[in-house]
Amino acid sequence: MKPMYYKDDDGKDYKISFSEELQMKNLHAARENTNWLKKTFYAKIILILIILGLTIAVLFIFFRLDQIDFFTRLAYR
Repeated sequence: MKPMYYKDDDGKDYKISFSEELQMKNLHAARENTNWLKKTFYAKIILILIILGLTIAVLFIFFRLDQIDFFTRLAYR
């Protein structure tokens, strides 16, 4: 197994032990998981807003259709 190397801000390379390599992999996996959780959270918020907008639109359409009272106007003509 090839050892991992860590490059410091100075540009120096350090050989990483196996436990440090596992910690780096776990840190990378945790960051990736956090990014996916943020993306799914924003997707859920967008879906909730879309559903809320459609619900308000349908309720408004039903309200306007009730005000029109189409069949009563036809009966009195």
